[in-house]
Amino acid sequence: MVDHYSPVKEIGGKKEKILLAALEMFLEKDYYQATIIEIAEKAGVGKGTVYEYYPSKEDLFKDCLSYCAQTYLKTFQDHMKKDATVKKTMHDIVLTHLELLRDNRKKMHLLFNERPLSFQQLQAWVLEQRQELLSGTMTLIQDGIRLGEIRGDLDVEMTGRLFLALNNVVMGGMVILDNIEVKEEDAAKLLDIFWNGIKN
Repeated sequence: MVDHYSPVKEIGGKKEKILLAALEMFLEKDYYQATIIEIAEKAGVGKGTVYEYYPSKEDLFKDCLSYCAQTYLKTFQDHMKKDATVKKTMHDIVLTHLELLRDNRKKMHLLFNERPLSFQQLQAWVLEQRQELLSGTMTLIQDGIRLGEIRGDLDVEMTGRLFLALNNVVMGGMVILDNIEVKEEDAAKLLDIFWNGIKN
């Protein structure tokens, strides 16, 4: 699912091979131990070809991070566009998030744990992605209020943040940090706890 989608501009051909090889190397070793020579060998290109697309290892890492984060974001956006009840949409988002975590555990590890020294430069970009995700979630909640599925007295932003925390902090922490095998029924129980607090 995730491996076939890439938001990286001009993806395809050699650049895609380099990006996917770098992603694999950063996960296999880490940012500091992986070398451009190893990445080039894994991609089946010369070292100079890597530098044609990426002036530095840090630029390559940033594109890998962007690939992971945008894939994560797109998963939620796609579900929010579906014509279904808000509860069903939230249920689908939770289960898809769980699948994303389980199937791409190593990629999520890169996204949440790897930090090159100049990661601070990415802070504004990360905040922008988070805001986009929150905005979509708030729209979903507003739809629920309009349709009578969700209580009208809720703070929409705080409710949206709580739903994202259910996915990112609670479930993400269980799968990525605590290495717990979360089942679909466990994810459904988490959503029920959340839904019982917001339903109309």
